[in-house]
Amino acid sequence: MCKASALKKVFFMSEELLPKDADDGHLRLEMFFHPGHGKEALFITHPDGRMMELVAFTEPRRSWFVDSEVCSNGRIYMTAPVDPTFLALHHLRKHCAQRAISLDNIAVEEASTSRLLNEILDPGNLKCVADVKSSGEQKFYKYNQERTLAWLALKTRQVAKILKEKQVHCGHSAQSQNFVRSEKLVAENVSNEMDYTRMACDYVGRYLGADLHGLLTSYLHIPSEIQAIVEEKAASQKRKSVAGKNEGSDSKKIKLNESDAAAKLKSSGLVDSDGDPNATITSPTAAPLKERSLTAKEKALAKGAKGTKSIASFFKAK
Repeated sequence: MCKASALKKVFFMSEELLPKDADDGHLRLEMFFHPGHGKEALFITHPDGRMMELVAFTEPRRSWFVDSEVCSNGRIYMTAPVDPTFLALHHLRKHCAQRAISLDNIAVEEASTSRLLNEILDPGNLKCVADVKSSGEQKFYKYNQERTLAWLALKTRQVAKILKEKQVHCGHSAQSQNFVRSEKLVAENVSNEMDYTRMACDYVGRYLGADLHGLLTSYLHIPSEIQAIVEEKAASQKRKSVAGKNEGSDSKKIKLNESDAAAKLKSSGLVDSDGDPNATITSPTAAPLKERSLTAKEKALAKGAKGTKSIASFFKAK
C-alpha cells in the first residue's frame, strides 16, 4: 500500500452527463459567483449548456482506497443541476436595475461572468426576470422585480410538488419512516401545505441573495418558523378544547337519555315516587306458587316409609 502520487478525487456523477464521443467536447470545471454563498464556487459545465453545482460532502479523518493507493482527500463530490438563470439573476440585479444593458456589456472585465451570460445562458430565459428591449439585432435587459418574484414563486411550487411526491417530511418534529405506530399517527404527522412551501422556498433560496430570499418569503406569505410553531400549538390547543366540548355534549345527551328512560318507566307504573328523579324502581310482586298434589304411587311410598329411620341416624353418637 502506497500513498497516491497524484491528486485524486472521488466523484458521483450520472452517466448521462458524460459526453458520448470526444467530438462532443469535455466537461469543464469552472468558477462562477454563487449568490447564495456570496462568493465564487465550483461548477461543472456541459458542452450542451447544462450546468451542475459541485457539492462536497466531508467528514473528519476520512480517506479513500483507490486500487493499491491511499487517497488522503476523503471528500465525496456530487453534482446538482442548476438553472444558469439563478446565477445570471445576481448580475442583472447588480448592473441592470436602473437601465437596460446588453449582456455583452455586463461585467466585461470578469471573464467568468462574460462566459456565463454570453455562452452558457439561454437569453430567452431572461424574459422571466427582466424586461427585454430590442434595437435591431441587439437586445437590452432591465431587471424586473415583479417578474422575478413570480418566476421564483413558480419554481418554489414546483419544488414543493416534488417534495410531496417523494413524501419528504417537512414538519417541525422528527418522524421515522421505518417505525410508525398506526395509520392515525401518520395522518396526524402529515405536513401541511405551508411546511412544504417553506422547505421549497429554502431550497430555492440557496441560490439567491439574502435580501431576495426575504422578498420571496414575503411574496409567498410564509410565516417565520417561530410564528409557525406558535400557530401550531394554538391550533393544537383549539382542537383539544373542541374535543372537550364534544365530550361535554355527549355527557348531556346521556343525561337526557336517562331522564327520558325515567319518564317511560314512570308511565309504565314501575316507579314508586312521582316527580323524583332518584326514585327507586320496584319490581312487581311474584304470585305464590301452588302446591303440587301427590300421585297415588307417591302417596303409597310415603305411607310405607312411616316409622322407618334414615341411614344417618345409625351414625349419631349415643
